[in-house]
Amino acid sequence: MKKKLILITGSSGFIGKFFLKDALNKGFYVVDILRNKNKSNKELNYLRKKYPKNYKTIFFKKNEQIKNKLKRIKIDYFINFATLYKNTHKFGDISKFLNSNIEFPTLILDQLNSNVKKIINFGTMMQHTDGKNYKPRNFYASTKSAFEMILAFYETINPKTKFYNLKFFESFSESDKRKKLIPTLFLNYKKNAKTFIKSKNLSLNIIHVNDILNAIYIVLKNNIKSGSYGLIQKKNTQISKLIKIINIKKKRKLKVKYLNNQIDKIQKSKLKV
Repeated sequence: MKKKLILITGSSGFIGKFFLKDALNKGFYVVDILRNKNKSNKELNYLRKKYPKNYKTIFFKKNEQIKNKLKRIKIDYFINFATLYKNTHKFGDISKFLNSNIEFPTLILDQLNSNVKKIINFGTMMQHTDGKNYKPRNFYASTKSAFEMILAFYETINPKTKFYNLKFFESFSESDKRKKLIPTLFLNYKKNAKTFIKSKNLSLNIIHVNDILNAIYIVLKNNIKSGSYGLIQKKNTQISKLIKIINIKKKRKLKVKYLNNQIDKIQKSKLKV
């Protein structure tokens, strides 16, 4: 596959940063678009020095600057990793959700011409609490669904461009530092602290970040039909069983307290996998 120019958002986030490193290592040309506050990001600055020919950044202060800054760039692919995630929201969070998950990627979409071959957007299975239809679990998921409706409009006016929505339940990596269950378990193990888990029956559908990267390359390299796809493991991981396996491998056991809270059942996805 001839190396193409990929525009990405969210390169300072979890999955976006993994993709950026991997794509540059594979020889792709990548341009990311970031707010000025990210100019001091040490990891991204290191990558710019390491890959001076392959990696460029568009910095902007105000949304109004995006239009002029994108004019001179010929883009082959656009991948939207930009995400503001919170499981719950407060009144003051609403405008932040709308800006990050809807307005910002829409402003970029509006400047892309019909020569863009493929657009990949990342959603969440939290948009589909009934398994198929758009029934969002929280406000975050509802903004992701709203942006998909906007994507659908741009798909109608750009028939030569292929559009994809990739969605998963949970992700992880060995270097994961987010406040999620798997990294919390290992952090508490190091601290010899106890982890409180909602229920002994808790299960997660969780995939490694490398599987997400592989899915992106499958879409980029192959003639895949436009649409929404689930990045989903066939069998859910029961957390209590996972902890038993970890305890066999480790010198000392994880300290865990199971609560008796009610948990949401993971609905079987009806999306294409």
